[in-house]
Amino acid sequence: MTGLLGVSSLPLLGSLPVVAQDQTLRFFGWGDGAALKGLFDAYEKMAGKKVAFEGVPFPDMQNTIVRRFQTGNSGIDIFLVDPTYVPTFSKLGILTDLTSVFEEKSKGPLFPSDVQGAMYKGKMLTLPMWESTQLLYFNKKLLAKAGVEAPSVSPDARMTWEKVIELAKKVQAGGAETGFGFEQFDRYYQLQVLPQSLGGGPGVKGDDLLTVDVANDAWVQAGKWYGSIFADGVASRGPKSDTEVVDLFKAGRLAFLVGGPWLISDLNKVDGLDYAAAPHPYFAKGKAVTPSESWHLGVGADTKNADEALKFLSYAALDKNGAVIATNGSRLSANIEATAEVLSHIPQQNPNLKGVDTLMRYELANTAIRRPRTLGYLQLEELVGRAWSDIRNGNDAAETFTQLQRELERSFKRIKE
Repeated sequence: MTGLLGVSSLPLLGSLPVVAQDQTLRFFGWGDGAALKGLFDAYEKMAGKKVAFEGVPFPDMQNTIVRRFQTGNSGIDIFLVDPTYVPTFSKLGILTDLTSVFEEKSKGPLFPSDVQGAMYKGKMLTLPMWESTQLLYFNKKLLAKAGVEAPSVSPDARMTWEKVIELAKKVQAGGAETGFGFEQFDRYYQLQVLPQSLGGGPGVKGDDLLTVDVANDAWVQAGKWYGSIFADGVASRGPKSDTEVVDLFKAGRLAFLVGGPWLISDLNKVDGLDYAAAPHPYFAKGKAVTPSESWHLGVGADTKNADEALKFLSYAALDKNGAVIATNGSRLSANIEATAEVLSHIPQQNPNLKGVDTLMRYELANTAIRRPRTLGYLQLEELVGRAWSDIRNGNDAAETFTQLQRELERSFKRIKE
């Protein structure tokens, strides 16, 4: 990628490559793009420009982006960017510098933490489109059948992980097939909160966040807890994907599910599913922390359609109407007004979710944590995810995280050299 270094410092709007006015915008992401179709259709209606989506399986996305830009002709105008990859993509020079176009315009309309997440070394390299948090969904019928009182939606009544698993086992004894599940099991985004709730940090530290710290007591304690819920059978090792976990909940076979607000629109469509949501749990001897942030939009450094790409970004993130459409109904937006509108509609869509809008506002303001911005994030995410998987499948947490510490130190040493 040496040949691409420095390309991110492209000229600013007005001196970017000449726009091909009739050129379809090429948008790269993961999956089939169904969640973005409404946004693409609305943009075409508003601007008269078509957007063509190209997707790959989620696990292949980051490496595919890098390989495509290595060719020198990526064929990508706009792409979804996990903001944790901003430092890496900046070093590789695959992002257009958006500083003069969007930095000032973003202040006010977007959550400040999201704007901060788009910055690296004084440059704004992406435009935040979505935000996120996590909820504890529960099946009301299964809980009632087991004589378990439905949890409160109030943050003041937030349950501990220990209490949730106690109740999950009781509901399981009352007939539920599975007591508890994480939507994104083994994934860094979902599980960072476990050691961090116990004071163990995000797994890296130091000014450059390239000092590994994944074998401390809090990480081991969190790992032992994670392994125990699968060893006990209250959580199932059966599902192979997040979709399969969510399907268990939709089918009324799972009592408690930790997942994102993007599930709400689909869950509301399931006939006979009587569910509600409560605050994300925390450890009894720890503090409440919740995952946050979501996808940003980046403009490819080699695009020949830059002006139109920037117009699309502005519509999807800064224009309130466009930002609302981009949420597809229940995602949270990085646009503050758009998120307020989305949240206001949630209790109207399902009376069981009364108060969930207030809960999510509370989490974004008080318990949200973000993933570390480090040049080693690609390695951190991959190797930590593998370690959580090993623990889920029965490996000892202390041994696994000690080995992970050594692997990450070797990997980060190469980044520092």
